[in-house]
Amino acid sequence: MNKQKIYTTFSFFKGAAALSALCVLALLLMESLGYPGFLLPGLALISLGFVVLGFRIVQLIYKLQLDRVHDTNQVESMQWIYQQFQPKVAFPPMRVIAGSPDFFKVIVEHCIQLQPKVIVEAGSGVSSVVISEWLRSVNSEARHYALDHLEKYARETARKVENLNSEVLFAPLKSYSLNGSDWKWYDISGLANVEDIDLLIIDGPPEDIQKEARFPALPLLLEKLSDKAVIILDDTNRPDEQATIQKWKAAYNLKEQYLFTEKGTTILYR
Repeated sequence: MNKQKIYTTFSFFKGAAALSALCVLALLLMESLGYPGFLLPGLALISLGFVVLGFRIVQLIYKLQLDRVHDTNQVESMQWIYQQFQPKVAFPPMRVIAGSPDFFKVIVEHCIQLQPKVIVEAGSGVSSVVISEWLRSVNSEARHYALDHLEKYARETARKVENLNSEVLFAPLKSYSLNGSDWKWYDISGLANVEDIDLLIIDGPPEDIQKEARFPALPLLLEKLSDKAVIILDDTNRPDEQATIQKWKAAYNLKEQYLFTEKGTTILYR
């Protein structure tokens, strides 16, 4: 849980008001003692401080209201997911670093609609468990692959993935040259025999790997996509993902649908 900001507490405002009153008295005293020129600038400075603080408080109130909307969406999304199937394993913790339930709802919706035969995830985690459990619940024979560049997390996710047709692949970051630039992305040698990907889910690698860290996904996997392939990209509220989407659309003539999820989700298709 996030720690409450000190300047949002009632005690802070009481202290700020008391300090401001003392400053005003001090300015008035200086004025009466024959030190002119301090009162008006001092009052202006105090007023400016309250204006800046007030603006920040308004921002935090807006964020709080938005968080409440997203919290409601997460609960509703989890309820919807559990209505579609009953998982046999406990889902790992969600949100913050991991994906949010409304993102997983989008994935399950597309699994139900598309009935994909091949699913590939760039980035393993909770989504891998959700997909694995859905595939098992409907006795699907679809092949499901999840890439992770960290062996520890690949192993942890693999322990939760019990569907026989789901596989978590340790795929360390590898250097690629794309369009004359150097990039780091998952080693896709584990997907050498994978073709006709119907559903490509991109939720990795992390943004701190490099600028526009998820851009290599399509240049590297485009030829493996089926004609009806759908691409789901998470975290598209971030500038890097937005820039990546525009580059993909220009290069591959893709259509875009933005979904209002906690972190922003975009659907791309031909």
